[in-house]
Amino acid sequence: MLCEQKEVKYLLEATFKISNMNMQQTSEDFKLNMLQVLSECFQYEHTVFWEVTDGELNEQPICFNVETDTVQNYLHEYKYYDPLHPVNMRNQPDIQLMQRNEVISMKKKRYYVERFLQLNDFIDEMVMYLYNQQKPTAAIGFLRKKGETPFTEQDSQKLLYVKRTIENVYLLHQYVQPDESLQTTQREKELLMYLCKGFKNAEIANYLYVSENTVKKHLQNLYRKFQVTSRTQLALKYTESFRA
Repeated sequence: MLCEQKEVKYLLEATFKISNMNMQQTSEDFKLNMLQVLSECFQYEHTVFWEVTDGELNEQPICFNVETDTVQNYLHEYKYYDPLHPVNMRNQPDIQLMQRNEVISMKKKRYYVERFLQLNDFIDEMVMYLYNQQKPTAAIGFLRKKGETPFTEQDSQKLLYVKRTIENVYLLHQYVQPDESLQTTQREKELLMYLCKGFKNAEIANYLYVSENTVKKHLQNLYRKFQVTSRTQLALKYTESFRA
């Protein structure tokens, strides 16, 4: 009973802190503060806050006690082997434990666990997806290191209690900061100019003297900033903001 009362206290504390987060802080600070709250209230010490566009992870997540090199290694070599990656999560529960997930073959899952998780001293993984209009808009990844206990159904249940609060506050934060979200760099403006002319990624890369992969990264950032999910929507919204 005492243990249950303690858990309820932490849940209430987490809900209160998340609900009262500063909506005026930058996107990066907001996400980092969210991860810090989850650490303080639930002892989740290794977390990554991803934005999701068209089922793909943005390549500039906010990390809490996870090395940037580890994230880059994941993105470039192992992400599609991850059972909890968005492309593998269609029609799956919003909160997923690695141990109970069976959406990909055991061979791929074992490869991911042995070649990525274990080589980076992790023993387990869990993910929580945030949705907007039934589409995943963000994901918070949770990791456990060697010496720590694996995630359990109790972890999943705890997150389930606060998920809606996190989701609503995250979407509200995006909504109240339209001016910041539409700020673009000079390179992004150049890319948008070619995009509005109907150029393909390879053509844009050629004009900007960058790789096609770099163009894709810029597009992912622009999708996030303009809160769109396609090239057509991006071009239209950019044109509208330019005319305004």
